[in-house]
Amino acid sequence: MTESTVESDGSSEYRVLVPLANPRTEQHLIELASTLAADRDGVVHAVHIVQVPDQTPLDRGAERLERIDADSEKLLERARDHAADYDAPLETTTIVSHRSFEEVFDAARTHDADLVVMGWGGDRPWTAGRAEGPLDEVARDLPCDFLVLKDRGYDPSRILLPTAGGPDSDLGAEVARTLRSATGASIDLLHVVDESEREAGERFLTEWAADHDIGDAVLTVDTSGDVEGAIAREAADETLVIVGATERGLLSRLVRGSLVSDVVDDLECSVLLAERPTERSLRERLFGRSSDEE
Repeated sequence: MTESTVESDGSSEYRVLVPLANPRTEQHLIELASTLAADRDGVVHAVHIVQVPDQTPLDRGAERLERIDADSEKLLERARDHAADYDAPLETTTIVSHRSFEEVFDAARTHDADLVVMGWGGDRPWTAGRAEGPLDEVARDLPCDFLVLKDRGYDPSRILLPTAGGPDSDLGAEVARTLRSATGASIDLLHVVDESEREAGERFLTEWAADHDIGDAVLTVDTSGDVEGAIAREAADETLVIVGATERGLLSRLVRGSLVSDVVDDLECSVLLAERPTERSLRERLFGRSSDEE
């Protein structure tokens, strides 16, 4: 692996790492990361991951590596342009590797990231991460908080945040609160229960909203018991849905090629998937909890 680092000061500030497959087209990731970093007086670290074929030696000649660095530098200049309007410094790194998905984890550890903001879609090399090796190697314990954006025209002006509690929803609330402060976004909270649990559900959502400093959000308790259907209905007038990863683990599901649910793929607006490290065992991260453990 070869790295070329620019503008790094080695500080211990709050650090948001953004893996980029193509800095020319990933303006929204930089915008989101810069907004979150600026809220904590932090720094954005854009990492351009250049994946090369397995049969290509990483040390094949200085001339080839210099050309990769030069091309990457041109692309990362776009990232700097995207970040220029935000009050957060931008650092950049180029990584040349045979891997892609695993490099995201390694980069987060190497650069001591507090948060990773990454995109997901067919145009990114880590979409094929599930082919890189054993799942238990790829889906290792998270080194920090993760946000994964399915970008369908990123617009944070109207946010839907479904919640059933837990650390992943806590992270989603922090993001929603920051976006509200930075952009004036509206926040709608959604909690799904069975009809028999309506009163408890309303009490939970009211208390949860107050505890997370979003008590002025619009609160909706859906009693259909159908989480996916409720999200689809409530998201019709929203521009961004922030979904917690739930107990099964976001990153391991991305490796498997199975996102949170079909509704994530069916929604017309952008979706931000959130996962926060917990003390879950590797088995729980890979396979979830069995019904008799819940």
